[in-house]
Amino acid sequence: MELEQLYDFLDIEHGGQFEYFENFADLVETPAEIEDDVLYELIKEVELKTFAELAESYFYETLESVPGDQIDFYNLLENIKRTLIGLSETACGEEKEQILLKLADELNRFRRWFTGDALVECRDVMTGKTEFMTIRDALTASRLEKLTKDEHLFDFSRATDYPIEEYVMTLADLVE
Repeated sequence: MELEQLYDFLDIEHGGQFEYFENFADLVETPAEIEDDVLYELIKEVELKTFAELAESYFYETLESVPGDQIDFYNLLENIKRTLIGLSETACGEEKEQILLKLADELNRFRRWFTGDALVECRDVMTGKTEFMTIRDALTASRLEKLTKDEHLFDFSRATDYPIEEYVMTLADLVE
């Protein structure tokens, strides 16, 4: 997907308009292939404080959908959230371009894992039928359970293999 196609998909004219929860949700939930350099071009136009707030809101909503017995998966999502927010909050100064490249890479890694790479086992309690679905779809099914009478058992253990890059941040970076 080219940058202009991404803008069209997100219903914006430029990265400065990337300021709504729906923009972030649409971006991370699409299984469409978006190259790291295209994502970088978008992110460098986005107000990074806004990006961090959108990520915080999105992960708050997403974490609410994680079944209570899936602690390892919940903790993994928390760590991914911290990584994305930490990178967006520290992208300034001489290293801004490098940090934005890392942010684009991390965001794309998350997108690919969330929408297709990892599979979650979902078993319908009433029928016993088991199916495998993406993390995105499993969390949506978990969220829908609160609205319907359906009940599922989810196993996110196959989805916890996610390589988190560790980035060195100084105390001064964290204080800013």
